Amino acid sequence: MNYPNDVNAWRFVEVYGTDFRPCLLDMAQTITRLGLWDWFKTENPPKDSGYMFWGHDNVTKISNGLTDNQHSGATFSFCMRTMQAIAKQGFETWNKPKQSE
Repeated sequence: MNYPNDVNAWRFVEVYGTDFRPCLLDMAQTITRLGLWDWFKTENPPKDSGYMFWGHDNVTKISNGLTDNQHSGATFSFCMRTMQAIAKQGFETWNKPKQSE
């Protein structure tokens, strides 16, 4: 997966009033190190649990591999959903500003 390592090249994402891009970049780099981008393209968490409560080994590997894991369950899940979108759409497509922005 190609994505910029400069957080400023990522579109602005705000979560709980803070710039969430460093968290997104940290997770993207972790997924790259673990070689899990294809996993995001083919696997989906169970509908009744989402990423927050899914006990899949890869979820644990990603959580444990983060450089700065200060996530709550909600922010971790949001970050994982964002990574899933990037894996499926490609970074360039995902990174385009949304119509409402």
